[in-house]
Amino acid sequence: MRAGALTFAAYFMVPTAAAQPTPETPADAAPPAAPDVGSGMVSLAGKCIERIEFAGNRIIESDAIAATLISEKGKPLELAKLREDIRAIWRMGQFADVSVSAELVGDSLVLTYEVRERPLIHKVFISGNSGVGLEAINEVIDLKLDTILDVAAVKTNRDRIAALYRRSGFYLSSVSYATKAVNDAEVDVYFEITEQTRVEVREVLFIGNNAVPDAELRGIIATRRPTVMAALFGKKASADPDAPPPPGVYDESALSRDLQIIQAHYWDKGYAEVAVGEPQLRLSRDKRYMYVAIPINEGPIYSFGEIKFSGELLGDVAEHHKRIGAKVGAQFSRAVLAADRERVAAYYMDQGYAYANVNPNIETDPKKRLVKLSYDIERGKKVFVERINIRGNSKTRDKVIRREMTLSEGDLYSATKQDISRRRIQALGYFEDERVQISTSKGSNDEFIVLDVEVAERSTGTFQIGAGFSSDEAFILQAQIADNNMMGRGQAWQIQAQVSGQRQILYGRFQDPYFLDSQWTLGVDLYNQSRGFGSFARNALGGSLTLGYPLSYEARTFLTWRAEDVSVTTGGSGFTSFGASRAPVESSTVANLYRGGFTSSLRAAFSWDSRNNRLFPSKGWYHNIFVEVAEKVLLSDNVFVRYGGFSRYYRRLGGPFVLKLNAEVGVTTSRDPLGVPITERYLVGGINDIRGFGLRELGPRLRTSRPGDPGQGLGEISLGGNLQMIWNSEIEFPLLKQLGVSGVVFFDAGNAYNLEDRYCSGLSGDSNGTSIKFDPCFSMPKSLIDGIRTSAGFGFRWQSPIGPLRFEWGIPLDRQPSERPILFEFTIGNFL
Repeated sequence: MRAGALTFAAYFMVPTAAAQPTPETPADAAPPAAPDVGSGMVSLAGKCIERIEFAGNRIIESDAIAATLISEKGKPLELAKLREDIRAIWRMGQFADVSVSAELVGDSLVLTYEVRERPLIHKVFISGNSGVGLEAINEVIDLKLDTILDVAAVKTNRDRIAALYRRSGFYLSSVSYATKAVNDAEVDVYFEITEQTRVEVREVLFIGNNAVPDAELRGIIATRRPTVMAALFGKKASADPDAPPPPGVYDESALSRDLQIIQAHYWDKGYAEVAVGEPQLRLSRDKRYMYVAIPINEGPIYSFGEIKFSGELLGDVAEHHKRIGAKVGAQFSRAVLAADRERVAAYYMDQGYAYANVNPNIETDPKKRLVKLSYDIERGKKVFVERINIRGNSKTRDKVIRREMTLSEGDLYSATKQDISRRRIQALGYFEDERVQISTSKGSNDEFIVLDVEVAERSTGTFQIGAGFSSDEAFILQAQIADNNMMGRGQAWQIQAQVSGQRQILYGRFQDPYFLDSQWTLGVDLYNQSRGFGSFARNALGGSLTLGYPLSYEARTFLTWRAEDVSVTTGGSGFTSFGASRAPVESSTVANLYRGGFTSSLRAAFSWDSRNNRLFPSKGWYHNIFVEVAEKVLLSDNVFVRYGGFSRYYRRLGGPFVLKLNAEVGVTTSRDPLGVPITERYLVGGINDIRGFGLRELGPRLRTSRPGDPGQGLGEISLGGNLQMIWNSEIEFPLLKQLGVSGVVFFDAGNAYNLEDRYCSGLSGDSNGTSIKFDPCFSMPKSLIDGIRTSAGFGFRWQSPIGPLRFEWGIPLDRQPSERPILFEFTIGNFL
């Protein structure tokens, strides 16, 4: 201190974590409401502050501390501001001690704020855990190394570990913490776990339930006896505190939720005065088993009585009654009541009253056993959308998200449109489903609202180079680069090259769902490919151009022009003779079956797509119907008409199980005397349509002798069909979610049928040794019904780095002599 200078100080100190605080000596005490600045500091009030300095801070920058102060350089010292400065520095949560001193230099003051920083966390130690793995504990704690110690955060993490243990069945466990100084600036944090014995639920009894059986109540609660699956695969608790406990373990918080679930279940059945009492608990002597008894006083069943609407109503009362499900005299249900409240509130919010309140008032009449309802409605003001904020999209451009919004700035607010907007953004497939949220906040005044769109992007681009084997294609070499959200513009493109035992493909694709920012869809495909079909190979060079236009969000029309040059190679000298059981088919006719030529066609299609996600759907419908015409007027060598479509349905069955259904039909006819060429016929069977059967082994067959000695035995070739019918049903569920592995069980049915008489002598069925399931002669309805092939099976799928892989085992349910009892297939690509 310089000669002639006077120094006064005020101190504010608390215990520090470096002194090893325990739960009895907390280090997170709040600062006093009015820190004492000292009598000497009082005498300096009014003096001008020349400068402000800081001491003791090593990690926290002085500018960060200065930003919290209200005392300013060049202004007179005010004791009230000085006290507030101490509070503000303490509220930063970074310091254990805070003091301020003043040095009088001439007529001016130099204020010095001296702090002692809280120590950094050096390491976190866990001990005493054996029943719960360290990996599970790490999922619930969030203490970071090299961050400033916050004792309140340490306590929170202790409570999280304790809650994890309770959810894991360690009802009697306890967790304590301590800190130990490593040096002046760092401490280690220790969590000590006392596990005790895991407590399992041995029995759950219900006392007083007459109307609802025990089995029904046990089916809706989480507290239950352990299952066989739990015994086999363990009892790992979720890191989510709101998740149910593993089956069979006792969790006090889960039991509390179960009591509410039981009460709500009774309310939905009309028991408006049901009382679910405190559970009676009994712990076994060895402290391993818990016996639970839940008392229930059901009471009588109530019905809905008088239903009124009051307040700021829109329209007449009769219209309001039409919007609700509750009717006078109907059995009371709390679920119906809640749904009705949501319907009425949604109606008002759709009219622009974003802050409308619908308050149901309930009055019970025990004598008449009625529940009287009165909905009190407060509309508030009409609200308009002032601004739409979009966050979380680092790649996807704002306009890609905004064009899916059914609300724009300046529009009258609508809750239904907000929900539709969220579902449309989610359906793009560019974002994590559970992370697409639209919330609201107040605008600049009561007449405006702000929409906040929060998204979390997922990877939409792939770069793949791979080699492998497929059950139906032998070796596979593949290279692909693709992106479903190119440069964040919402455009999709793909370039693919593939070589396998059955096909060689060079393929390019581009699609823009909003071409030139219009409502038109543009799609371009170019390809050069050769595909093997057993008895022949189809070689095609060509492409297609597609234009689409929406009729609504779900409905869209398309027009596609396809142009390709097709050639057919059989790999042999041709087929010359057929079996004697049928009228001979001339070799020229068979040769004409394997003809190629130039194909130019127009295809008109209509689609309806209400899937919740177009890449990974779990809900909704997807329909498509089309007609395709190839005619001479289009300069096409091949002449045919093809029409058909498919219908797909997706639904979550509960939990992780997703049901997927597909029904598909197609018909191809031709005015050409030579009939439909085999390149345009349906060849079914295999992992991509009807599983459990060999690739393209279903459908009609022709019996023929092989080239060479006319006396050799008859063989068969696949004719292909003019008509195909396919049914797929499967249930998919995750197995290893983090690795992208899911399981599937399925049932398939269908076949292909020949409708052209030129390949049939009129004989049918087994009279000629040909099963009706392969017979080229078609007759209604016998061939259609008796020719259906069915299969069932199971498998698993992996979203691997080289693309989606499918491994499936199919079992023919109507196996023919030449078919295998079970068929394993695997391939690259999605299915439904």
